[in-house]
Amino acid sequence: MACPLHVTTKNLSGKLKLNKTLSDSVDETLKLQDVGYLKRTAINNLPLTLEPSQYTEEGVEHIVVKQVLTGGFQAPTDHLILNGKETFRNDTLFGHLIAKSWRSKVKDLDIEFLTEGWTEDTEEDGLIAGIVKSDTDKTNKDWVIHVVWGFAIIDGVRRFARRFRFTIKDREPIFVKLYYDYEES
Repeated sequence: MACPLHVTTKNLSGKLKLNKTLSDSVDETLKLQDVGYLKRTAINNLPLTLEPSQYTEEGVEHIVVKQVLTGGFQAPTDHLILNGKETFRNDTLFGHLIAKSWRSKVKDLDIEFLTEGWTEDTEEDGLIAGIVKSDTDKTNKDWVIHVVWGFAIIDGVRRFARRFRFTIKDREPIFVKLYYDYEES
């Protein structure tokens, strides 16, 4: 189902179910992040639903995204603080991470892949942007993800979209587009 116009990057709500037919595979990036075979298989084969909520606290925008794989399997919950400051956490799937998030105008991004095909409301309100990287000192891994969230028209349907560029030493970057179907909550 198409995302209604009242659902924007400034008003994320409802349930967003990953459309695996339209989306790129994340298997290679998960493998390079040392996610085990069984977890990768579950992520690649079970439907994933995002349940976002937003609030402002002390003038700072927060987005909390509960992620559920069919069958009740819990994926890590994302808690984005859109202030551009680094946060540190130990993620149950990826290990120790360093992340920062902010709201960005499309024109302010320097990775062309992340700037393409957004809806007018996303252009006006801004993308949810972020950088997530392995905490190399704690994990001995050295990967970086530049990610943006917004809305795009795909096959004539307005969809929530996440795009990211994954980089790791000695490899070409991997570019991934993920598209979601909207469900009322």
